[in-house]
Parts: sequence; structure tokens; C-alpha cells
Amino acid sequence: MSEPAPESPPGVPEAESADAPLLLPFLLGAAGWFGSFGLQAVLFSTLLVVELEETPSRVGAAQSALMLPSVVLVLFGGAFADRSDRRRLLMTLHIVAGVLVLGLAAMVATGRLAYGVLIGYALAMGTLQAFILPARDSLLSEVAGDDLGRAVASMNVTQWGSQALGALLASATRFVGPAAMLVVQSFLLFTGAPALSRLPAAIGRASTASERLSVGSLFTGIREVAGSSVLLPTLVLVMAVGILFVGPFQVVLPLMMRDTYGGGVFEIALVSTMFPFGTITGSLAIVARGGLRRKGRSQLAALGGGAVVLLVLASGLPLWGTVFGIWLWGIFGSVFMIAGRTTFQESALAASRGRVLATYTFGFMGAAGVVGAPLSGALVARFGPEQSLGLLGIAMLLVVASVGMLSTLRHIE
Repeated sequence: MSEPAPESPPGVPEAESADAPLLLPFLLGAAGWFGSFGLQAVLFSTLLVVELEETPSRVGAAQSALMLPSVVLVLFGGAFADRSDRRRLLMTLHIVAGVLVLGLAAMVATGRLAYGVLIGYALAMGTLQAFILPARDSLLSEVAGDDLGRAVASMNVTQWGSQALGALLASATRFVGPAAMLVVQSFLLFTGAPALSRLPAAIGRASTASERLSVGSLFTGIREVAGSSVLLPTLVLVMAVGILFVGPFQVVLPLMMRDTYGGGVFEIALVSTMFPFGTITGSLAIVARGGLRRKGRSQLAALGGGAVVLLVLASGLPLWGTVFGIWLWGIFGSVFMIAGRTTFQESALAASRGRVLATYTFGFMGAAGVVGAPLSGALVARFGPEQSLGLLGIAMLLVVASVGMLSTLRHIE
């Protein structure tokens, strides 16, 4: 079953909208952002866990600060994306984020790094994410060409490939120091703006710019998702991923590398790299087979498989076994992300696409930031890293079984 072609954006001729080369500069811009994100995942955890030697609860709170602004602002970010020139907005946000990272680099280089500095940085970067994520997600439909599913898979490969390279690059921190690597992170962010500038100026122009922005309009996406038998169960699973999978990845695994394996920045970078590599492996396999045809069952199976991986990791593997398990976890993650994102992209109305996709981000970031990271920190403090992974894996299996039985998701093609 082939994927339906997305609608042409207003002001862009049909032939140009379906022109696959439009996807390339878009992906290059995304690569700059996610490459820096991969660096940040390792650097931020390293600054917390190794440099400041923070406790599990404070690590969880700091990771929450990266996501909490998205919970508060992403619905506004989605409404803003539906009314803005998304191409220009993304270019501007890349530059602002690069300047922000340079500011953190200056604090580290001058010896003024403190927990409060990292919290402030996290809140500021999280605010930028609240606007950049819905803008990028809604722009993807306009540059996708005739095969939206393949474009989503290509975006998945770009996202996780760039994150993996960024995380791998972060391992050089032990040789050059965190301040120098933060400068590299800012450079990657700056590269996104010229890449996106190669898109035609007509791409990304809002179709609802004349509509008045009201409080009610912010919740258009939530209402559309809540009324859909397709999108609502997918959103429930997305929230479960935020709580039960993102928390372990951001909080439990760095603490496990320190406390169980006696590692530091190299080990944190290693596990941060292997999940993206697994995601790339799965995404390329999906592209090679022509996409996913049973998206509902694919989501359920992928999360069930990921939960089993957590249970195996909880058994106390040697480091090489944990690294392999995280790679396998990434393969399952790629299936869920491609199936879920394609479902949202296909089902969203063009006029409200930014707000519908912002709802996806709202559920993911909100669950991860408000519940997932603090919960993971509390579980590690109470039970230790391995038992925490086991409890989270069991909880995910229960969620998958409940959604599979109580919704029509398993029948969605």
C-alpha cells in the first residue's frame, strides 16, 4: 500500500512541491540541529554526572528542565508555526540556539559552571525546542515529495544518524574538555541556517496567517487528536514512551555507566551512540522494504520488544551486552517512531498540522519531562539502575497490552 501524497503548500506549484530535492536542504538543516542534540545529550549528562557529581534526583530534575518548557509552550509553538514562515523561523532559531550554547561554553571555560547555570541553560534550550519542533515537523510534509512515509523514514535516519555522530564526537571531551566541545555544538547549530536558506522562499509560508491567534486555537490540535480513533491511542503510546523509555535513556543509563560500570564520559557517549545506531539500522531496513503497512500493530510490537530489552538489561549484563541491548532497543524505537510519526503526518489536516504535531510533542515531552525523568531519578535512588529498568519494562508491557485490547490501534493500516 503506497502512502498518499501530501497536499501542496499554498503558493508552491504542484510539481515543485513534489520535487524530492526539496527534502535535501531540509534534512541538512535537521542534521545540524540533531548533531548538536547528540553532543548535548552527552555533554549535559557529563557536566551533571561527572563534573558536578550530582545525585540521581538532581540529575532527573535537570533533565526535566530540558523538556518542561516544551510542555508549557509547545501548543503555542504549534499555533505559531501554523501562522509563520516556518523556513525563516527555523533559520532564526538555529542561530539563537547557537548563541545560547556559546554562552554555556563561556561559563564552563571561566570556571563558573554550577547546577543553577545548567538549569537556566536547560530551560532556555527547552523553550527554543517548543517552537522549533512543530515548525520542523509541519514543514516536513511540504518538502516530502510524493512518498510521505519514505520522507519520514529519511528524516528518522537523518535525526538519529546525526545524533549518533554528535554523541560519538562528544567522546573527544576527555581530550579537549567540555568548553571546546560546546563550541563545536554551537557550530553545528549555526550550519542549519544556511542549509535551510536553500529552500525556496515560498516553502513554509503559513496558510492560516490571517487567522487570529486565540487561546482556543491553541487547543485545536488536542481536540483533533482526542476525537480521532487513530491518533488518540498513538498519543497514549507516545506518552508512555516519554515516561517509561525516555527517562531511562536520559537518567538511568548515565547513572548506570557511572555507578555500575565505573565509567565516565566515554561510556556515556558509547551508550548514547548505540541507540541512534540501532535506530538508523531499523530505519534503513524499513526504507529498503518499502515502508510499514500495518502501522498500528507495528507500534505495539515495537514497544513490546523495547520493554523486553529493558528486562534483559535489568538482569545485570557485562558492558558489551548492555551496549548491544541498547542497539537493539534503538531498532525497536525506529519502528515505533516511523509508524507513529507517519500516522500523525497523514491524519493531520493541513490547516492545523502544526498544532496536531505539537500535540504529539506535547504528549512526548510533557510525559518525559514532568513524569519520566523525575520518576527515573527516584527509582534509581530507591532501587538502583538495574531494578529500575526492570520495573519500567514491566510497566511498558502492561501499557502495550492495555492499548492493544482497549483500542482499535491494532487494526490501523
